[in-house]
Amino acid sequence: MKWSITAVIVATATGGVMGDYREQCGWDDLVARIGLENVPTGVDVIVGQVEAPTENGYYMPDASNPEFDGKYLIRRSGGSTNSSTHATSVGKLYYGNDTSMASGVWFINCFEVNNWLQAGYLNIGTSMPPLDSMGGLKVWSHSWVGSFGNLTYDHEALRRMDWVVDRDDVFVSVGINNGTEQVPLLSYGFNTVAVGRRDADHSAGDIPAPYEGEGRMRPDICGPRYTTSEATPIISAAAAMLTEMVRDDADLPTEGEAAESLRAILMASADHNGAQGAEWSNNAPQDGPERGLTNRPLDESVGSGHVNVDRAHQVMSGGRTEGGSSSATAGAATTHGWDLATLDLDEEGWWQFSFPGGSSNLSIVAAWNREVSGNFTSYSLADVNIELFVVDGADVLPLVGDDVSFGSGNVASASEVDNVELINVNDLAPGTYLLRAERVDGSGGDVDIAVAWWSETETGGIPGDINGDGTISVDDLLLMLAAWGDCADCPEDLNADGLVDVNDLLLLLSFWS
Repeated sequence: MKWSITAVIVATATGGVMGDYREQCGWDDLVARIGLENVPTGVDVIVGQVEAPTENGYYMPDASNPEFDGKYLIRRSGGSTNSSTHATSVGKLYYGNDTSMASGVWFINCFEVNNWLQAGYLNIGTSMPPLDSMGGLKVWSHSWVGSFGNLTYDHEALRRMDWVVDRDDVFVSVGINNGTEQVPLLSYGFNTVAVGRRDADHSAGDIPAPYEGEGRMRPDICGPRYTTSEATPIISAAAAMLTEMVRDDADLPTEGEAAESLRAILMASADHNGAQGAEWSNNAPQDGPERGLTNRPLDESVGSGHVNVDRAHQVMSGGRTEGGSSSATAGAATTHGWDLATLDLDEEGWWQFSFPGGSSNLSIVAAWNREVSGNFTSYSLADVNIELFVVDGADVLPLVGDDVSFGSGNVASASEVDNVELINVNDLAPGTYLLRAERVDGSGGDVDIAVAWWSETETGGIPGDINGDGTISVDDLLLMLAAWGDCADCPEDLNADGLVDVNDLLLLLSFWS
């Protein structure tokens, strides 16, 4: 086989700008909100770092660097112990003691990319499957781009990587190319997270023919700093932080660290900011009968936007709300939260959102994997659409085309090719809303669909927190009982139907903290 695997050239990270990059990621906000001692650091999360070799074949981070004191850097691809400046810079942002958001990561599997693609891990060109999960490896970071120069091998590499995500339930962030030229590996994958840079000086665009999934949008998310090599490990560090949260909190179900869940949470919580001051948009019409409907879920330049670990932390800690199978059984969603639903053909999942004071922004992402056959010769991909509805008394009404209930953005996402859908709607009127995730494809079996949401209410409060003290407790229950009966536009009317009754009581109990 012949290939051309190259590093995405990286500027050396320096301590003088670390505060700025973390501030851009919402890390400072997270510290201010919960205290530094409570901020997750990815402790004990096992990770992998794959690097393109230097001219001398070096691929290892510099183990003598103080940023790596206490780290166990395993030289999985053998070869020289000499270090790579590129690998060292990536490692600092990924798991450095003072330069990473995931400073608690200490067990790092290091690979040289050509070995990783072949006998060292993926086993491309053989009948053997990729190697095992390296003792529980959970998060991968790939700050390189390349191609075999052969469509068959490129497809096999992408299929094998997507298969590994499914088999091992791992999170994989991959850099897209700096500049305008698109390069297929590994950013053309379905189950990986393609990472761009904040200024959008990267190869954004659709997956081209003849690659599988033609028309899918890239990137998925953006990180800070100056190159995609630097942005990619920052996204991986964020995933390690979220993984630690799940493992350390007995109240968070293990489904929170599913690959689909981590992807959906990071994308739903991203700051929806465009590039270079431009407005973020996924091209939904803002007037007419299709107002709020898009089949292009992401922004053309920056995908879901810029990573925000404070908002991601809020979404993960908001917990899982299991969806219902119909509008009548919709799960009562928290302000920020997530679910991992399993949908078969023609099945639906439903979640209910209550905004007594309205919501200035609601961001929702659904994400799922393609399923690759065990011999890597074929795959299947579910088609899932998401749509927001408004509750009007006994009626559930579509928001598409509505000129009253929301100010701008999109309320439905219906791509035919992407395995992610995104709703980003602004200025929702006070009321009760329902989210539907609907499978519309006609083949295949059960598929896990992660749904994550982040909302900003007009009061900045928590659904059910009637007295605004930051918790839902007996005090809120007493206020609700005192307001029982007709009560239009009052905070006790959680479902905004003009009546405080048993339905509001059930909502309050679902939010109880």
